[in-house]
Amino acid sequence: MLNKKYELIKDGITIESHDKCREGLDELIESAEMILDEGHAEKELMIVCTTYTSLGGIDFCELVQDFDISPQEDEVDESMDGDFDSAMKSAGFGTDEDYGDEISPMGIWG
Repeated sequence: MLNKKYELIKDGITIESHDKCREGLDELIESAEMILDEGHAEKELMIVCTTYTSLGGIDFCELVQDFDISPQEDEVDESMDGDFDSAMKSAGFGTDEDYGDEISPMGIWG
């Protein structure tokens, strides 16, 4: 006998499961929306329909809904962002302050 279940998977781990029926799917969608609103999913959040064999093995699994996990605008890590001058200095090119504004008679580097 095959057993079909809807499962809510967050970051690779099944966190909630219901028998395959409309009410079960509705409950998982509601749970997923709560997780998204609270920002608890880091990488992935999806609902799958899994068919299990009588021995508990997976016979078939299909994606029902994949939720978009995108960082909130205030959660974007900008700690490594800098301006052009600091990027060039880090790359070894320096700034006008390091080399002076004037070009010597021997050229830029002379």
